[in-house]
Amino acid sequence: MLLKDEWLIPIGGICLAIAILADRFLVADVQILDFIIGVLTGMALVLNLLGLYRMGRQTRSS
Repeated sequence: MLLKDEWLIPIGGICLAIAILADRFLVADVQILDFIIGVLTGMALVLNLLGLYRMGRQTRSS
């Protein structure tokens, strides 16, 4: 396991914030920038959902 469960949601939020800020303020018509924004958005979605899933399982098992 690469990340601890309590770090999944904060890192997902940081990835989403970077993606939004890059999309708003890095105004360049470069396709690699669109790819990086898409990867960061996808990582944010996966990390946040995984973090919510694991936190829910922890509260049920306690």
